[in-house]
Amino acid sequence: MQRAAETQEWVANISRQAAFTRGYSPLSAAILDCLGGWIAAGPGAGDEVEALRRRFFAFVGARTWDNDLEPILKLAATLHSHVLRGDPRVAGLRPYYRTVLGSGTPDAAAPDEPAFARELLAALSALGDELLVQAESWQIQTNETARGVTWLLPAALLQIEAAYLVELGASAGLNLLADLRRFDLRWAAGGELRLGLGEAPQFVIECEGPRPSLPARVRPPEIVARTGADARVVDLDLPDAETQLAACIWGDQPQRMQRLQEALELRRGLRGTPQAARMLRARLPDETDELLRAAVPVHPVAPVILFDTYVTAYFNDVDHRALVRAVEAFARPWTLRHQLSWLWVRFEPARAGEAPAPQIGWCRWWVEVWTQGQRHTVELGWGHPHCTRLALGPGLAELTRLRGPE
Repeated sequence: MQRAAETQEWVANISRQAAFTRGYSPLSAAILDCLGGWIAAGPGAGDEVEALRRRFFAFVGARTWDNDLEPILKLAATLHSHVLRGDPRVAGLRPYYRTVLGSGTPDAAAPDEPAFARELLAALSALGDELLVQAESWQIQTNETARGVTWLLPAALLQIEAAYLVELGASAGLNLLADLRRFDLRWAAGGELRLGLGEAPQFVIECEGPRPSLPARVRPPEIVARTGADARVVDLDLPDAETQLAACIWGDQPQRMQRLQEALELRRGLRGTPQAARMLRARLPDETDELLRAAVPVHPVAPVILFDTYVTAYFNDVDHRALVRAVEAFARPWTLRHQLSWLWVRFEPARAGEAPAPQIGWCRWWVEVWTQGQRHTVELGWGHPHCTRLALGPGLAELTRLRGPE
């Protein structure tokens, strides 16, 4: 009975993630559909399927996970890493992964064909326990570089001219460079908005809801200093670190892979310059105060933009409340002491008890603004976790009204 209940729980978890990915990443949905089917399979499914089921339950039962998605994401990323490295044991999967197909290669094979399930099962069987050992220690560090728009737009609405930029859960810190890239926001009903200093087209974001009252092109604030914090900072100077980031991208999305490679190239070009991001190791929420003291100078000359994107999704409620208290305990007196604003931009999945997302998997987007010790919470809207689509709300106008002299 216990195994039956456990099976139902994991099949439901896998099905929810498959439903989210289905219209956006057919390959990811197909992998999850196959995995869920094999986990749910009863006796007679075959030796390979039974062996996979035993390994899966040993894997998920070996530790306590931060959330239901963590082991699934770890498995998918670890498998993708083997494809990216050209492991011959997964050679049969390469035709389905657009991230490894060259520009002159025909389109990827369709993962909904029966051959895909056979190749996937063969690859998982060939990797065996090795895949699970690697997945257990794998760091989910997506560093989705489109999420930089989440802090660029509020900064534009508040007309912030210069700022200290601080990211919580920064991974490799690539979203700290968003002001140097290009984001094109487009509305189906008409209207465009361009953010960032980049010239070449990079991110195109489909928007619904009101268009902000801003010029067609907005210059980002001058970033006085860039600081990222993570308990497990991805050191991009280490061998294989870039592959680790790349493997967290869904395997049929070469555009996201290209955006990642552009960010990595930008980071390399900034190395050793004043514009380079500084990365700090910090465990949140316990070391929040120490982090903020290290990130913001004693005598600041500009406001602070603090942001986190899909970070507190991995926090339990106790730790999340502790983080909120720690940031407020620092930001409120800071604004009184220095007569400067503090902006905390948040892009996170809704927590239990909050309003549900308008679409499966979308993130709530809101800001906390402290000015002269007063806190203002403004809901900006919702967005796909990869920021391919944004649903904007009346909070944009509300945030604009909070503009004030710095």
